[in-house]
Amino acid sequence: MRQRLKTYLEERFMFEFGEEITEDTDLFKAGILDSFGYVSMMAHLEQEYGVRIGEGGFLDNVVVSFSGIAGLVEEARVQAAEGR
Repeated sequence: MRQRLKTYLEERFMFEFGEEITEDTDLFKAGILDSFGYVSMMAHLEQEYGVRIGEGGFLDNVVVSFSGIAGLVEEARVQAAEGR
């Protein structure tokens, strides 16, 4: 899941993870994401991974790094598997 998500972000927002942009980089501050891109990414997460927007912190806590995004997806998938 993490590699597919990383590839999606790199292709969709035209950048590469590496020394300058790491998994912990604030993608807003780095100029990679803006509000439109964030909404687009959330829609992708909902469609691709079944993460329901509004649950798991997407609206309560704006996640800005790959690590944060992947963590929320993983958490949402675990909760879904447990039937929560």
